[in-house]
Amino acid sequence: MLKRLFLILLTLTSTVYAADPASIDLDSLFVESVGGPEAVDSLRRLTSYRAEGTMDLMGNVGRFVEYYVPPDKFYSRIEIGPMTMVQAFDGHTAWQIDMNGQVSEVEGFERDEILKGAYFNSHSYLFPDRFEGSYEYQGLKTEDGIDYHVVRFKPLNKSEVIAYFDAATGLMSKSTGYMDELVMHTYRRNPIRTGGILFPTEVDVIAEGAPVTMKARYESIVLNEPVDPGIFRMPNESVAASGFPEGADSVMVPFLYQAGHIRIPVIVNGKTKLWMILDSGASANIFNKPVIDSLGFKPAGKMAAKGVADYEEVDMVKIDSVSIGSILLRDQVAGALDLSALTFDTPDGAPFGGVIGYDFLSRYPILIDYSGLTLTVYNPDRFTPHDSGVEIGFHLTMRIPTLQGELNGIKGDFIVDLGNSFGLILHDHFAQTHNLDSLLDNVQPIPHQIGGVGGTISGRTAYAASFKIGGVMLNSLKVIIPDSGGGLAGSEELAGNIGNLVLENFKILLDYRNSRIIFYGADADDNK
Repeated sequence: MLKRLFLILLTLTSTVYAADPASIDLDSLFVESVGGPEAVDSLRRLTSYRAEGTMDLMGNVGRFVEYYVPPDKFYSRIEIGPMTMVQAFDGHTAWQIDMNGQVSEVEGFERDEILKGAYFNSHSYLFPDRFEGSYEYQGLKTEDGIDYHVVRFKPLNKSEVIAYFDAATGLMSKSTGYMDELVMHTYRRNPIRTGGILFPTEVDVIAEGAPVTMKARYESIVLNEPVDPGIFRMPNESVAASGFPEGADSVMVPFLYQAGHIRIPVIVNGKTKLWMILDSGASANIFNKPVIDSLGFKPAGKMAAKGVADYEEVDMVKIDSVSIGSILLRDQVAGALDLSALTFDTPDGAPFGGVIGYDFLSRYPILIDYSGLTLTVYNPDRFTPHDSGVEIGFHLTMRIPTLQGELNGIKGDFIVDLGNSFGLILHDHFAQTHNLDSLLDNVQPIPHQIGGVGGTISGRTAYAASFKIGGVMLNSLKVIIPDSGGGLAGSEELAGNIGNLVLENFKILLDYRNSRIIFYGADADDNK
């Protein structure tokens, strides 16, 4: 329940010029929006689109390039300092490469966000044979002395985007949409005509209530050039940035299990020992900033991080290596944030270094034995799981394993969060939508606030008659219902968060490569 970093999705929507405000016909509006009938013909005959320019992501300046090939292929790459990030859609699968070279499929609402951008890039409101969607004229609205024609789009027939067309200039100068619980405002300016088609050259994205900003400045837009189709295909493997001991089938790493956290020793840059919390809810490793500063690491930019209750800015740092047992992670880009509130006494006096998450956990099958206090990390090329457990498939949400579960028979998506030192936390939107206070037993206020990175929250405790994930059933389970509507607890896409007080009843095997978690009984034999 600690922290995850998320990347702002780069989107480009066309500049729109409105028809006569006294007589709005949406078909005519959309034709004029791209520059008229000749522009529509150009878009119909379009074979490819490539744009390049500068990117300012929360004050970090770099470059971007994006490609689109009709009807449904999209690719975006951002390079900022030591970080390179890719998102793409090949017509079937959405995928990404994170700042440490890890490749993963993108599913859930994050996939919808990528396709939402592709919907507008493809001008699917003009060409129904591309991405599906719907739209509806909402009327004329005046804001700050400017008249706008308002159109409600539903890309993919899912979450809506409200677009505002300036009645005087015709420019679709702004739009408002949603990324989970965040309200995102997009502003488009300075259109140019390329190949007869109007494109904005300045696109700014700002989130309400979160330190999330993006400014894209388009320097080059090229149409109909040959594009290597291979760029849209998801790579088979991540960039090699880790080392498993040669000839070894597995590596065992002892850990401490205290106050609901798994704490493991690591070595940074081959010389400094730190103790870190293992956290599948962290989509990047995040180091304790006071410790990192004392070691002389310099910030390499900033990112937005989503915590349990809110968003914060996180410094980014470049680290040569992180060793976990005899396993080596090389050339790591990680976050740095003051995590002093999580500091604990270590058995050897080595400092508390932060949290270690996706970039380690996703590379190998890892068996967590809570009673034996060991992690067994398996060589992914030689691994076959023991068949005595219950296997449950998962998908990634914000790079966090996400399972479908049923609470008292009510279905929802629940993340598996090793950084959650509590048990089952039910998110505010899920609790309110299903009126859980009336369906759960012994609802009581929490006597003190709980939380971690991103703030603290208050709420209630209660008991659920049943909680089922795959073939695993838990009865009379204590749950926490936060009051917060912000941060992770305010997610409208995720029902809740499964933490260590639930998971400690089992041995669990996390296998990101095969998108599965295997639950073994507390007395099961070790995985071979």
